[in-house]
Amino acid sequence: MTAPSVLPGLVDLAATGAFGELRMDASLPELVRLLGRPWDGGRASKQHRWPHYFGWGDAETEFCRCRRLRSLCLQVWRSELELPLPGGGVRPVDGRVTESALTAALTAAGCRWETVVHGSLTDQRTLRVARGTSRVDFVLVDREAYDEPVLDDWLLAKAGLWEHREPFHACGEAPSPDDGWGA
Repeated sequence: MTAPSVLPGLVDLAATGAFGELRMDASLPELVRLLGRPWDGGRASKQHRWPHYFGWGDAETEFCRCRRLRSLCLQVWRSELELPLPGGGVRPVDGRVTESALTAALTAAGCRWETVVHGSLTDQRTLRVARGTSRVDFVLVDREAYDEPVLDDWLLAKAGLWEHREPFHACGEAPSPDDGWGA
């Protein structure tokens, strides 16, 4: 039996800013209640406890000291991903998504994007969907590995939800360290 594709979830991410329960400003304690305890990815900085990385399966997240989600990253280059299930656990999905399948699905959903090319990175480009104070980036690569030939239809390598407001999110008073997430 073939695993379902990650593509519908990626289109939802672009259209709504949410990947299942994972969305900008989602509360860490609420996500723990809905998805179960995450794995701890450590501090984003050696000098500070927050922001801090957590994850559920292959859904990697970053939370601010106020315990609100600030970013989400899916390493889609893996042929099979494990994504969180409501109530806990993970389910396998097919992570292989081509540029033509992605753009067709985004177009069908009414999503508009811009293509961003990063200087000398001629083997990579990003399809960026603006979402108010956040953005969704789909990073595409031209081959499966550096020693492989260039593909006719580029592959999705990474999808992410990022905050991009100016000024960036500023926390109010941080929860007390005894909330269980003092990381």
